[in-house]
Amino acid sequence: MLTTDQAPTAQDFPAATLVTAGPWFRGHQLDIRPAIVVGPFGGTQFADTAEMVVVWYFTIGAPKPGDSLQAMFPHELTPLDDTLTTMDQRAFCDIAASLPLGRFAFNDDGTALIAAVNHAVRERIEQTEATPASRHS
Repeated sequence: MLTTDQAPTAQDFPAATLVTAGPWFRGHQLDIRPAIVVGPFGGTQFADTAEMVVVWYFTIGAPKPGDSLQAMFPHELTPLDDTLTTMDQRAFCDIAASLPLGRFAFNDDGTALIAAVNHAVRERIEQTEATPASRHS
């Protein structure tokens, strides 16, 4: 957990953390938008020492290095209180549908994020089944 008197580190942003940040395009930082942390730059073997994290700007498109998938410093990220399980259903469906289409350079092919999305799918199904109003009679 971050406090206001300490600088964030890559370890403060595990895979599947929802954040806002401004992606870079041709040397210029674009407007802030939602993104999701894929994992530490370099893959899980660098989880304890990574200084950057790989972030997927899912509103730009499927994960593709340089466009929607970028390495970012922790101080460039703002964590959101939302999770894959609680986020907007349409945005989550876009993430789940685009994930298999992506190329995850810099980060173990996105295995940690894929596992987190699969887990969130199961949680969402369980929540739907547990809610009586969601059942059709």
